Amino acid sequence: MAGRFRLIISLTLLLVPPLLLSGCGDSSLVEIYTPTTAPAPFASVAIEGAVTLPGIYPVKAGDTLEDLLQAAGGQTGSNTSVKLIVGGVSNAPQKININTAEAWLLEALPGIGAVKAAAIIDYRTAHGPFVNILELVKVPGFGQSTYDSLKDLITVSG
Repeated sequence: MAGRFRLIISLTLLLVPPLLLSGCGDSSLVEIYTPTTAPAPFASVAIEGAVTLPGIYPVKAGDTLEDLLQAAGGQTGSNTSVKLIVGGVSNAPQKININTAEAWLLEALPGIGAVKAAAIIDYRTAHGPFVNILELVKVPGFGQSTYDSLKDLITVSG
């Protein structure tokens, strides 16, 4: 009986570790994950000059110069200069679209708090989108001086 017991123990010690290490059985001890595709690198381009909406725009694989210019609202003339800074920082502030901006973004504008941001949203909800930025003076609580301080920072397109 002792010989048979030793044989079982010996076989167990010889066979079980390789089976565990090879992953045989219902589950393996080690799982190796290899992604099927590499994540796309993030790139950005600062667009300045004669475009409607200068600012920083993300670049996706396959984007063309035309795609980037379209994202910036297009060129503002036929013989105009546009500057692209790959991975750089634009000196031109990116305009905020008052037709689509949420309250938190409107509040980033100088002199606009929660009350004025809500007034802009309420006005565009009641009257539809702004056709031009001059309509901002129709919003309750806004006057010419508020418009003058914001006119270079806002847009209604884009």
